[in-house]
Amino acid sequence: MIDPLGSVPRLRAAAAAAPQAPRPAERAATPRTDLPKLVALAADLARQGPPVDYARVAQLRQAIADGSYVVDAKAIASAMAGEPRGDAA
Repeated sequence: MIDPLGSVPRLRAAAAAAPQAPRPAERAATPRTDLPKLVALAADLARQGPPVDYARVAQLRQAIADGSYVVDAKAIASAMAGEPRGDAA
């Protein structure tokens, strides 16, 4: 008959000596020295806003305004489906 793992004294001793992961409360109490740097970086990135190609935006606005903007429904559907694009972009 095979003994369950808990009944083998050697395995029980090894399990007791193994380092335990910190409990959530202990983990939260550990100070993080890099936290102020991360908060400052997040605040700086939020102030900058997302990167915008204003020249491209102006180009698209002009194309929409003069009626030359063409919607490629197949390209949109492929992108939504996650299919690879035909160009190297």
